[in-house]
Amino acid sequence: MEKPVYELVAKEFEKQVAHYTVATGVQKQTGLRPCFNISGEKSVSVPEFIFHFKGGAKMALPLANYFSFVDSGVICLTIVSDNMSGSGIGGGPAIILGNYQQRNFHVEFDLKNERFGFKQQNCVS
Repeated sequence: MEKPVYELVAKEFEKQVAHYTVATGVQKQTGLRPCFNISGEKSVSVPEFIFHFKGGAKMALPLANYFSFVDSGVICLTIVSDNMSGSGIGGGPAIILGNYQQRNFHVEFDLKNERFGFKQQNCVS
């Protein structure tokens, strides 16, 4: 995700889950951000993540497609910036739907008509 867009998303997540402690050590270790310590919590509540596409389509991601347990009791946002390495070189104004975001979605790319289709489904079998 382009860095300015990513920063807005990350800050909004941090704002909406301010009741959890930020796991700065895990953030430094993994490069993922934001990460939150949820150990001892009986239930966890995080905001929805929905992509809105031109034409009105919406892709609501299941929690496992944008958050991941990376340490005992720590979850991290798995959406990343296109220049997380700090090189400052981005891939352009684009959002890449990575493998985490596409899990359990049937995805179709119609290059001829410049269309993108998706349907949530169990892809285990």
